[in-house]
Amino acid sequence: MHKILRKIDLIILVVIALMAGALSVVDFFDIVQFAAPNYPLFTLFLLSMVALHLIVSYFSQEDFRSDTKTLLDRIAKGAEVNDFHVFKDSAEIESYLAKRIIEAKKSVCDLSWKAKISEGFSARNRQLAHGYMDKCITEASDRIPYREIFIFSDRRRVEKLVHRIEENKKGYSCSYFKDDTLIPRLQFVIVDDEEIFFFASSASSILCSFRSQELCKVFRSYYDEAWNKAIPIKEGPRINYEEVELIKKSCC
Repeated sequence: MHKILRKIDLIILVVIALMAGALSVVDFFDIVQFAAPNYPLFTLFLLSMVALHLIVSYFSQEDFRSDTKTLLDRIAKGAEVNDFHVFKDSAEIESYLAKRIIEAKKSVCDLSWKAKISEGFSARNRQLAHGYMDKCITEASDRIPYREIFIFSDRRRVEKLVHRIEENKKGYSCSYFKDDTLIPRLQFVIVDDEEIFFFASSASSILCSFRSQELCKVFRSYYDEAWNKAIPIKEGPRINYEEVELIKKSCC
């Protein structure tokens, strides 16, 4: 619509310019004698054309503003969707996280230390999503550094550790804390220092992800501090088998 109005406005301006130019030439050279008595009519015609130009120009600008607002709203909505996700359940967040892990180009920092694994872990859709994410971790840790910090408050985490040790991927490293205190622990995963995933730490917390380098810097600093204080289990190809055996025995 905007393009059509612009074309109409251009035609009107051309007609005004040609008419005014032709009358000026006729009057200056006194070419046509009978044209003189019709000047008021020509003047009214030109004034009406100018008024039409102003009307078309107004609607053209309104149409442009409307299109611009629509476009900006669409861009803002797209930015909001890309920067912040809220997930309806654990299966959904793990499916999306799996996709981001497989796409990762630099690193993944994973905290697996929540005191209690959420209920519903054994549900079929959750198991499928978790199984797919597990395969994505295996693939990613062949290409990039994947670090994971544990607290072994659940036997299933020990099984996960044994699985990772048996795989022995060159990019995978892990460490752990022995002290299983009652202090609530926020569980999160940072992908490529660009996007951070928050898992539910209580029944009232939401599952979500933010795409923000600034926010990732805050939590990456916290993660690095935790990593430096944790007990090493596996650092790349080097495995501390004594710690692995201690973990197995303590969680039997």
